Amino acid sequence: MTSSIFIVEFLLNIISKGFYFGENAYLKNNWSILDFMIVVFTLLTWILESLLPNAGPIKGFKALRALRPLKIVSTNESLKIVVYSIFEAIPELANVALIVVLFLLIFGILGIQLFKGSVGSCNDTDPSILTK
Repeated sequence: MTSSIFIVEFLLNIISKGFYFGENAYLKNNWSILDFMIVVFTLLTWILESLLPNAGPIKGFKALRALRPLKIVSTNESLKIVVYSIFEAIPELANVALIVVLFLLIFGILGIQLFKGSVGSCNDTDPSILTK
């Protein structure tokens, strides 16, 4: 049901604005490109479901329908600011992830040096333990 609403909206936008050519064409806006991708994956899912009803890769296309809530972002200005802020923070998050990986590497090397296989064998002399 919601897929057909997206398709109808897509067709109305194409009729009113044009697809690519023109000043306010449909594919000149980044949010419209996202909507176009949602429509394409929806149609592709429908086609694949009709041709191959039990195919596993269709689930991957169904997962791409999770992008639909981003349609709300395109209409709400405050949500646009939040999404743009998240996208701009990604490079800084990569720097933080690099520092975390370096700390894990240091502690991993330190752990190997301190324990040196001491936890790899049993050193208990209790006779009730059959295997060491």
